[in-house]
Order: sequence, then C-alpha cells, then structure tokens
Amino acid sequence: MQAPPNPLRRLCLVLGDQLDCASAIFDAFDPAQDAILMCEAAEEALYIAQHKRRIAFFFSAMRHFAEDQRSEGRFVIYRQLDEEGAPQTLADAMAEAFE
Repeated sequence: MQAPPNPLRRLCLVLGDQLDCASAIFDAFDPAQDAILMCEAAEEALYIAQHKRRIAFFFSAMRHFAEDQRSEGRFVIYRQLDEEGAPQTLADAMAEAFE
C-alpha cells in the first residue's frame, strides 16, 4: 500500500458523479503532496429510492476510478460501504480523513 503524502497539502474530494480524469481538481495535483478522498456513503446511496443495480454500477465505477488513480501514482483514501466502521455520511468520511 502506498503511503500518504507527508505533509498533506490538499485532500481532494471526488464524488461518484465526478469521475473525470480531466477534472480541474487534478490540474495542479501533486502526488507528492496531495491525496484523493472517495467514499461510498450510505446517506448518499439511500436518500432517494434507487434500483440496487444502479447503486452497484455507481459504486463499481467509483472503485474502478479509484484504482485508475492509484495506478497513476496518486494516493487514494477510499471507503467502501460494506467495510466495518464505514462512515455513514460524506461529512463523517471527511472528518475521519482529516484526523
């Protein structure tokens, strides 16, 4: 596992509808100083009625994007919905990452 940048300059939050390698958030991204935070938050998945397949495809796309970013040498903090102690909200994930 890759070590996080030390010191950390920027923590870039990438949401599931922002899976774009050409996003402006990456314009000044420095793998030596910056990290990406992605989270499958229960709050986001369940706030409106959705088909389970849609949620599965959405999370699959997020996981693939995270792996692509790691293969580019970027440090990614990725929290999966099904992992023990997973944050329930994006705010919880951000607070946890800042600790």
